[in-house]
Amino acid sequence: MLLSVLSVLCAGAAAGFGVAAHGLRSGASENQALVDGRATQAVVQQTSAAVRTAFSYNHADPAATREQAQQVLIGDAVQQYNGLFGEVERVAVEQGLQFATTVRSAGVTRLVDDRAELLLFVDQQGVRAESPERRSGSAQLGITAQRVGAEWKISRIEVL
Repeated sequence: MLLSVLSVLCAGAAAGFGVAAHGLRSGASENQALVDGRATQAVVQQTSAAVRTAFSYNHADPAATREQAQQVLIGDAVQQYNGLFGEVERVAVEQGLQFATTVRSAGVTRLVDDRAELLLFVDQQGVRAESPERRSGSAQLGITAQRVGAEWKISRIEVL
């Protein structure tokens, strides 16, 4: 009797471990960032370029700056960008502010089908019209990107 109970328990545990192992393997194999270097590199390059475009600013032509940013943003990122840059635009025009964003490091944490999640470390250097002194700052961004046709566009922005 005891042997029968132990056999049933062992069989149940083996089945449970098998299901758990399959879940771990299928999740890892689903994440192409772990196995497809070429696709991952394309996401990093295009998303980094999109971040440089969206987070660089020239007070001399705010409409062009906004239009360029809108070309690399979709979905929630459009509203997030508008919320972040509404105040920046007002201050930038008043103070003659210009800044450029550089992506220092970027990594894809998840890439599944046409959706990617990235972590980016960025630097911004800015200058005001009345002062030649350059100012700089750094930030970490959590970015979700969506492939639209052949291009990766930013669909969500999270300042970390």
